[in-house]
Amino acid sequence: MTIQQTRSKWGQAKFGAGRVPAMAIAIPSGLILGAGLGLLAAVVGITGSNPVLGGLIFALFLAMPAAALVYALIVDRNTLQGAAERPEESIESRWYDHAAAGSFTDLILVAGLGATILAFIPGDFTVDLKLGLPAVVAVCFASFGIRYLALKRRG
Repeated sequence: MTIQQTRSKWGQAKFGAGRVPAMAIAIPSGLILGAGLGLLAAVVGITGSNPVLGGLIFALFLAMPAAALVYALIVDRNTLQGAAERPEESIESRWYDHAAAGSFTDLILVAGLGATILAFIPGDFTVDLKLGLPAVVAVCFASFGIRYLALKRRG
């Protein structure tokens, strides 16, 4: 005998032997985490000259991201409406894998060419790592994005 599992828009979380709506856990937990982080910010002193107001502002702005994080950690994918049964076998997953592999190859190529060129530049030419490393990361982001979109367009 199989038990028919109901799916909802917001999903459920496994709690003990039963299930609880995921938002019933995520929202209060996010509010508590936001308040705790606001208090921590006030105690540490990064809230400015008015620690109470600064702590409240921190709590206000951190409560929703904290709730979203808790929700993402506790929700059972199998209880969400429209969720794919096996997302790792989807076409999007294949596009992602191919784009990531190609992007890594591009990273090796760019880093190798950059190191070779910099090794043969005469004089006291230096590159600030605070600019060089973010540039490499930006090239990787662009490479991945372009490859993913090209694979998506190709189908």
